[in-house]
Amino acid sequence: MKRIKELLIVATLAVLLIAGITVVVMPKAESQAAPASAVEDPARTITVVGTGKVSLVPDIAQVNVGAEARADTVSEAKAEVDRQMAAIHAALEEMDIDEKDIQTSHYSIHYERDPMQVMKEGSTGEGPGGYRVSNLLRVTVRDVEKAGDVVDAAVEAGANQVYGVTFTVADESSWQGQAREKAFSDAEARAAELADQAGVELGAVQSVSEVIGTWPMAMAPTPETIMSGGFSPGELDLSTRVQVTFNIQ
Repeated sequence: MKRIKELLIVATLAVLLIAGITVVVMPKAESQAAPASAVEDPARTITVVGTGKVSLVPDIAQVNVGAEARADTVSEAKAEVDRQMAAIHAALEEMDIDEKDIQTSHYSIHYERDPMQVMKEGSTGEGPGGYRVSNLLRVTVRDVEKAGDVVDAAVEAGANQVYGVTFTVADESSWQGQAREKAFSDAEARAAELADQAGVELGAVQSVSEVIGTWPMAMAPTPETIMSGGFSPGELDLSTRVQVTFNIQ
């Protein structure tokens, strides 16, 4: 009987070897309990958003001036507009506007008809039409006190289109730096107040990011900023926001 068992074991091992299966007998190891991994506490932080504002008097004005004419033919309308634009360019040159500060912002040619009611029940017709040509220039005036005079000169030269008078500042990086500095100081003050209320001590800065989407806003004009031509540059309330995360000690 013992012999038969030994033969069965040998036969089984032979089958396993033929099938490519390796049997490894490992000594029984003593069971050991795995050490529990230490769980770290989540970072303790305070996150705030600070705002920084800078009020500045604009030092640049931008105006759109130009000419528009209508005639029976394109060539007639264009010739009239070209004559007016040449006079406008000459007037701007006399006002010491640099050529690089004069840019075409709009140019169009289109045919239009005059609407006219036709004496028929339930119908509407169109009368004779013409071609309309329009040419607009975006003019940057680097002395805001001259903005009104520049527009007056353009109108006297033949400009019959004036659009979009805006005021801004030339050196945006300067005010942005001031606004960011004030925003960060505001964030520090807010975080310190929160830490004091929570009874904790404020630590080092962990992260800083600027909040995108803040824009300059025009403030009400003062009597000193009202210029000729009825323009009032007023002040620009320029602002930015930063989000700062501080560690808690």
